[in-house]
Amino acid sequence: MYTEEKVVPRTPYAVQSNWLPEPGSTSMQMYFDEILNAESIEWAPSVKALGVFIESSPVVKYLVENACQENLNIIEAHLESAEGVRIPRIKDVYTLLDTFNKILSRAPAFINDELVGLPFSAFVVGIDPTLSGSELFGLPMFNEKMSVILQEWNTFLGTEASNVGFRVDGKQWLSEAAKKQYDFPIWKKDSETLPYWESWNSFFTRDFKNAAISRPIDSPTDNSVVNSANDGSLFRWRGNVSKKDVFWLKDMEYSLSDILSSSVASQQDTIDQHNLVEMFAGGYVFQTYLNPYNFHRWWVPVNGTVLFTPFSIPGNFFNKLVLPDFAGATTASLPYLAQVNARGLIVIETEDYGNVCCIPLGMSEVSTVQFNENMTAGATVQKGDEMGMFNYGGSSFVLIFEKVPGKELVFQDASGMPYMENPPLPSGSAGTGGQPTLIGAQIGVWQDADQ
Repeated sequence: MYTEEKVVPRTPYAVQSNWLPEPGSTSMQMYFDEILNAESIEWAPSVKALGVFIESSPVVKYLVENACQENLNIIEAHLESAEGVRIPRIKDVYTLLDTFNKILSRAPAFINDELVGLPFSAFVVGIDPTLSGSELFGLPMFNEKMSVILQEWNTFLGTEASNVGFRVDGKQWLSEAAKKQYDFPIWKKDSETLPYWESWNSFFTRDFKNAAISRPIDSPTDNSVVNSANDGSLFRWRGNVSKKDVFWLKDMEYSLSDILSSSVASQQDTIDQHNLVEMFAGGYVFQTYLNPYNFHRWWVPVNGTVLFTPFSIPGNFFNKLVLPDFAGATTASLPYLAQVNARGLIVIETEDYGNVCCIPLGMSEVSTVQFNENMTAGATVQKGDEMGMFNYGGSSFVLIFEKVPGKELVFQDASGMPYMENPPLPSGSAGTGGQPTLIGAQIGVWQDADQ
């Protein structure tokens, strides 16, 4: 019988999930040189608006300037925690804004055959691990301005100009290495000839040619089996989740009152009306993270009824709890991000095994979630129905299960192999962690509590 050794909670610094090259790699250095030395162009209105906001707020301007000074301190102090990482020099407000503006017209690309899938994150790693940077990226008003910039970038990623990585066979996203990573033959294309996909976002939201073959649905009529809502890898799972909890650096505990909350009054009213915090108190959390080659749509994990029309909750983009995190694109802070980042919220009510809360979660600049138009209050849904997609948004998915009297949810795959509470996590850009999950596949089974 398989047994898991109890793992002491730990803070996994610099967790990577394929979005960025190895820390200190030649590719990252080439990216920093390219972006910082590129010719400046007229700033977009969204970048200008962020600049006006910074200049109009003495506190915000202080945080930016102090983060830039701390950025220099990191470089000159040769910190052990930053050893091997070339931190980009962000010397002032102008450099920050000008670089944001340059990135707005660039799609995620390969440099020296390594993916820089999060260009904004790769750049702000020079300031977001600092205390001032952490405070800056946690400010709601700053994130509102960043949201407009990222929305503008998302618009660009939906244009033909963004498909430059798909125009030459053997290069960029059509290199043999990249094609192998995302299994090129199994996907629908906009065209069977170059460039295959009309835009970057068309590629990112691609669907299967034959989903029944690529991702079959386990136990489609049996709600005692819970299916994965997305492709990804397990970050962790937890049982007996608390209504309220506090973060400490030794570990990150889930706090339902923070996860299930919104700064938008109408959204909070819906959360309160259905008493979601109380509903899921004592239940289970199962959190995964995605890499850039994964399928970026999500499917319904159980058979049931949509409790209310889902919505997207605004939140942060580059805020981290685990510091310093010089090259992990915030992956190490995932449980914290479930409470503070931009995220979607949908709840599915089942007849026999309680309610299931699905939270597609944004990370860094990847923070746009789009629910399927069929996901409305009262809609009957089945396992495998499309719930929505990440439109260059989202790198994590959180499932929360209600505690069912007399029952216990055991996280295991269809072969009976348990999912570890604290699985191995990737420490390099090529890693996916110890326990990948596939959309539609079994991740858990409900059993009698005394079984």
